[in-house]
Amino acid sequence: MGLKRTEPLGSCNPGPSGESDHSTTTDSRGFPLAAQPEIMRAAEKDDQYASFVYDACRDTFRHLFGTRVAVAYQNETKLLCQMLYYVLTTGSGQQTLGEEYCDITQVAGPHGLSPTPARRALFIVYQTAVPYITERISSRIASRGITLAELESDEFYRSNAPGRSQIESSTGVEVSLPPESRTPVSALSRLKEKLSGMWLHAVQRWPAMLPIAREFLQLVLRANLMFFYFEGLYYHISKRAAGIRYVFIGKPSNQRPRYQILGVFLLIQLCIIAAEGLRRSNLSSIASSIHQTSLVSHQNPTGRGLPVLNEEGNLIPVEPEQGSWVVESTSESTGGVSKCTLCLSNRQDPTATPCGHVFCW
Repeated sequence: MGLKRTEPLGSCNPGPSGESDHSTTTDSRGFPLAAQPEIMRAAEKDDQYASFVYDACRDTFRHLFGTRVAVAYQNETKLLCQMLYYVLTTGSGQQTLGEEYCDITQVAGPHGLSPTPARRALFIVYQTAVPYITERISSRIASRGITLAELESDEFYRSNAPGRSQIESSTGVEVSLPPESRTPVSALSRLKEKLSGMWLHAVQRWPAMLPIAREFLQLVLRANLMFFYFEGLYYHISKRAAGIRYVFIGKPSNQRPRYQILGVFLLIQLCIIAAEGLRRSNLSSIASSIHQTSLVSHQNPTGRGLPVLNEEGNLIPVEPEQGSWVVESTSESTGGVSKCTLCLSNRQDPTATPCGHVFCW
């Protein structure tokens, strides 16, 4: 229930005292800003009611088309149900059920007027369609990148197979031809080839970058939540992008808590996460440099320079004169016989499987 208003917040039911607001020219600056608990409670209520709509639509869809089709299109059904809920409430200029429950209403702009239809439509798109479209596109690009990586690995193995030296040499001659002997290519074609190459490189790199992108998105969500705890305006990124905030239109109360202390905790957490990320990046760069140095110093066609472990997991040393690995008897060095991982008894006649595990048969 809220105060009855005609402009600019739209008409509502009369307030608790049964009297309506006769001041039609009073803007939202006469109402206090909604507190963080009211905004969060309204968002939870909206999610709950949207889930009720989704459950009803899912059951109807399953009865009409079957369980297999309903499971295959459950993400699309959820998207349609969320859009239906917000179009019928926010899209029509009315309060959502959660906002009505908490006596808050949406305002926008410097004068605190009711959001325009364009702002409401932008919020609905950001709240419902953008996450779905982003997830679909990222998953498709990741699957395409994995397929391209597999094709490239297959081509690499085929090109390194015996009997391909002539093809490789002919390919090298074609690449090393001077620019004068090539056919003239327009600037537009070169630009298209460059863009397509950049796109293929981005697609191939996307499966490895997807976890980093998701982690960055989580950091953005936490940062938005931290700012919400400090300023108390935008609980969702979609409302921040659309510029929609809340005012409280219910009965005034002296006890309206704030959550600034939670913002301080989130700020400390983000600082710790950033420091941990920098530490991990430094360690990875140091490890990669050490790995490259070891490969350069021990690179030869026999594979020397790569660490080799024995069946006990210990590093096998290499003789500097002969360049061969020295296998030490684990039974003599440890004073006992190694055990089989299957029968848990002393290993006799050990046999190595193709995967590298050693058992006794």
